[in-house]
Amino acid sequence: MMIANTVTVLIGLFLAFAAIFSAPPGEMNNPQLAVAAALVFSCAFFARRTDKMRWQSSTSFFLAGVLGLLAASRAYFGESLVSPFWIILLSGIALAIAALWAMLYRAEQEPAGIALL
Repeated sequence: MMIANTVTVLIGLFLAFAAIFSAPPGEMNNPQLAVAAALVFSCAFFARRTDKMRWQSSTSFFLAGVLGLLAASRAYFGESLVSPFWIILLSGIALAIAALWAMLYRAEQEPAGIALL
């Protein structure tokens, strides 16, 4: 679905924006991170049904899991053992690129009534 991929692109851009412009960088709050992970997971589920290739939605599933684990670990442990800035920033960029790729490479449709030799 192009709508699911468009929403995933917007979420990816939001994550990249939030990672860069939060104070201190990378310290966006856990509810925002958990909601973003849940939205990416649900959008990947809906986009998987219509995507020509499956790797874009598989990437979105994986990155949603990473973001969900980051939110859960920050809620449980308090301090994060790794820098959340790079995880959030690179996940957002990768989500946006994979979803745009899925939108651009749609299934090829043959013209009706024309036989190709």
